[in-house]
Amino acid sequence: MTKYLVAALVILFCCDGNALACDCGKRVPKPCQDLAATDVVFVGTVLRIDSTVSEEDGSTHFGDTVYRFRIDEKISGTAGSEIGIYARPDKEGCGFIFSEGEQYLVFPTQGRDGRLYTTVCSETRSIEFAQALLIQLRAMRENRPLPSVYGILRNAEQPFGSPSVRFPGEPLANTRIQLRSEDRVLESKTDSNGVYAFQDVPAGEYQMTAELPAGLGLAHAFLDEPLEPLKLPAGACFEYDVSAQATGRIQGRVLGPDGKALSFADLDLFPAGKYPEWEFRWSEFQDQKKHAGFFEFNRVKPGDYILVFNDLDRIDPDTPYPRFYYPGVRELTHAEKIHMEPGQQFLGADIRVYGGHPARNITVKLVAEEGKLPNIHYVEVTGLDGSSPGEQELKLGIFTMSLYTDVHYTLHGEGYCSTSGTESKTESVEVEGSDFDAKEIILVFKGKGCAELPKATQSEEP
Repeated sequence: MTKYLVAALVILFCCDGNALACDCGKRVPKPCQDLAATDVVFVGTVLRIDSTVSEEDGSTHFGDTVYRFRIDEKISGTAGSEIGIYARPDKEGCGFIFSEGEQYLVFPTQGRDGRLYTTVCSETRSIEFAQALLIQLRAMRENRPLPSVYGILRNAEQPFGSPSVRFPGEPLANTRIQLRSEDRVLESKTDSNGVYAFQDVPAGEYQMTAELPAGLGLAHAFLDEPLEPLKLPAGACFEYDVSAQATGRIQGRVLGPDGKALSFADLDLFPAGKYPEWEFRWSEFQDQKKHAGFFEFNRVKPGDYILVFNDLDRIDPDTPYPRFYYPGVRELTHAEKIHMEPGQQFLGADIRVYGGHPARNITVKLVAEEGKLPNIHYVEVTGLDGSSPGEQELKLGIFTMSLYTDVHYTLHGEGYCSTSGTESKTESVEVEGSDFDAKEIILVFKGKGCAELPKATQSEEP
């Protein structure tokens, strides 16, 4: 059934306590297909949870979990009133985790051992996030027409990890939503559960918009990203949950004593009055790769905030300066609050730092004597004081890092070629942190480099 009503975002399951780590691939609109007689789909409540032990024939793996469900509503392929669903734990975090006493919409698949299993890459989810899909499944079960695009609109206001929000937010009822193409505008309206649906949408490319209060904009339900155009095929039935998130933005730089932006800085934003409570912390970074010397908090809702650099007050080569509050003060009592109006763009949130442990930046280049660099490659750096600075890869094989100026370091490169399964190392190089003339270090992988990799597995230059 997972190939029938296609979900836009598999990471719905983060809100059930399931992992975000599993890579299930991006879902795209596809033509509808009917439920097959063998598809098992149901709404059920977890009655109990059991762990299995390994059988001699290996048909059940140690650590498998069996969830015994009471079937509350039959969608397809079930006959009894109870059913057992297996989930296999794995290091990728793909095993679905159910909670006893909670209700779910379940899409299991049959394993080679004949048992029914489910993962986070199925459409299985908490009933709280199944309202839009359930409407369509019931229509499919009763052979009624299905919408081309449907989903739930929620008022999330800020992305996952942001302060003062019970993610993912409450459904937005009675809100007009539009699908716009070059030659038509289609309109729907959310119901009391925030569910919307568009019927009989012709094939084509559409942009979704909505009539939202000032300071809010449409975004993906669980990502801090704008909505891309929808490319719908003929006969699509595509699930597309979206959220109304704040459009406010705080942007700035952490500047060193020389007035230049630090190569790396960690920033935390707290609602005023909630500092330093961990659950209200929103973390972002300034680096040379993502933002090229500045930091940015996107989708900030209205309110007053405290902005902090290096809140853990931990000094190391990557962060050689102590804790500072905006606009560059050591004491919380002297910090300035950042006041945000709806949709406000606060673009001058610079923090100036000083003191700390003197450090400098160097560039390290990894090169292959022959052929290509190992597709997995990195730099190992060790200081005589025991410190191990981190590195940022700016381009393919080009790294920047920070060294204490009073420490001696040893550097070497390490690599792994996926095509051959071979590991490799460069020779080690010694460098004094105080040697300001040593601005660039070149580390060479000897011998033949890696063979050409398929595009899907090659390291790509940013």
